Amino acid sequence: MTVPNANTGADASTGADASTGADASSEVGGQDASGPADNSVPIVVNSGPPEAEGSQDVPFISLTICVPGTSQCQDIDYVSVDTGSTGLRIISSVLSQTLALPQAKATTGQGLAECYTFEDGYVWGSVKMADVKIGGEVAADIPVQIIGDPIVAKVPTDCANSGGLSENTVVDFGAYALIGINQIVPDCGGPCADTKGPATAAYYSCSGSDCTAVAVADADQLSNPIVYFGRDSNGSILQFPTVPAAGASTLTGSLVFGIGTTSNNALTGGAQVLTIDENGNFTTIYRGQTLDQSYLDTGTNALSFNDSSIAECPGTDLQGFYCPTSTLSLTAENIGLNDVTSTVTFSVANAKTLFENASYSVFDDLGDTGSSGTFAWGFPFFIGRNVYIAIQDAATPGGTGPYVAY
Repeated sequence: MTVPNANTGADASTGADASTGADASSEVGGQDASGPADNSVPIVVNSGPPEAEGSQDVPFISLTICVPGTSQCQDIDYVSVDTGSTGLRIISSVLSQTLALPQAKATTGQGLAECYTFEDGYVWGSVKMADVKIGGEVAADIPVQIIGDPIVAKVPTDCANSGGLSENTVVDFGAYALIGINQIVPDCGGPCADTKGPATAAYYSCSGSDCTAVAVADADQLSNPIVYFGRDSNGSILQFPTVPAAGASTLTGSLVFGIGTTSNNALTGGAQVLTIDENGNFTTIYRGQTLDQSYLDTGTNALSFNDSSIAECPGTDLQGFYCPTSTLSLTAENIGLNDVTSTVTFSVANAKTLFENASYSVFDDLGDTGSSGTFAWGFPFFIGRNVYIAIQDAATPGGTGPYVAY
């Protein structure tokens, strides 16, 4: 559901703050006396890693990974936050060569690796074990993917043919890492756990460069790290202030763990709870279309939907983005599986005009064409809102997950 590298072809790297805004040495892995609560970390939207070309509407945090049970740790910045996928994935070149994370093993006893696909490409790499520290929260000894790990340099053919381009480098991925925090716990579930015919282009048992598809139990798959926290493990809240209509160079909000578990993560009375299916989908009604595969996704950098009445941008650099002659004010209805209806008013501006200010990386009115049957409420939806993501089967004040609320 995500577009990890949200580069649009417009150069947004000039004049934007190149840091995530979170000082990993003081705020990640412990409580800074002057900083946020220990179940909350800053989440910053800017132009992304200096190695990449610049991005728009991509939120980042900082976190720490450690060799399990040790103090051998490394801070990782530019970790893209994605509510449309699950699991922690780190670009191999970002990791220190001295950080010896242990290799996860397949049921064959050989090393475990994974191919994971996004809407625009795939990542390939080994699966290793790590302690993951975010703020004061710790997910101990969990599997993480090391993208582009040279120990499994040869990409299996079915992975390479799974769709889209390879995103195994910082430049292609647009981040140093990605943390998927959607409502699903294991990243593949039943299809990958089936020992009678494990999914291809998924998990592999590898001996050197020789990799074969293998079944992996749910508990051993990459999973939403939040479920492994000792507390605040039932979901998360993304909180962002508003931005001007023309955009902004940076935006700082908060990623808060837990829903109704402590004083700073209450489910407010005004939030509407929309239950969702096992794939994270609800229904959006837009201009007479019933779009029953719609979802909220910070990993998509625009409001993505099909509307032939809105002009698309000319040229190839902005292909697929909307460029109306004037900013449009539009309305849609979101309907949960529980029949709760929420009316959403949103704007779509001319993407070419927005991108003319190369120092701007944050827009609440960026729109592009989507897939049939879907309305992807990308990162612009999250601006100016508190959005709750409740994890599947988790108990919360709003009921048992999975649901979204805002």
